Amino acid sequence: MPLFWNIVTVVLSALLGSLLTYFFAIRTLRTETELRLKAEKYSNLIKYLRGFIGNTARKELKEKFITEWEASWLYCSDEVFRNINRLMEHVRTVQDDANHEDGRKILGDIIISMRKDLLGKKTYLSNEDFIFWEVYPDKTTIASR
Repeated sequence: MPLFWNIVTVVLSALLGSLLTYFFAIRTLRTETELRLKAEKYSNLIKYLRGFIGNTARKELKEKFITEWEASWLYCSDEVFRNINRLMEHVRTVQDDANHEDGRKILGDIIISMRKDLLGKKTYLSNEDFIFWEVYPDKTTIASR
């Protein structure tokens, strides 16, 4: 009889070990896939943020940004969502001749919240560390916005 229980113990241990390995492997794969998707989508959002900045401000980029942003409602963190809402409210209410310093800070806040979401840790950068550069048509002059 003890041999029977030894065999049962070994078989159950093997099954439990296999199930745990499978569970953690699937979980890790899902997490990696989600992070890769978020990184791609956040990259697109940052690319289309140019539609709101200086000489690169264009309606087409704004429309692409809004489309990407609406799709991001399913996966972005609450902080990213709130910061993009702040940007949309700022764009809706600001006048063309207004000081755009608040808008630049909001853009930086969006990027910081994306970094926190992707990296899962605190960042020591501030919203002012993110500078969008523009290359002017003569290709010899660049400026920050």
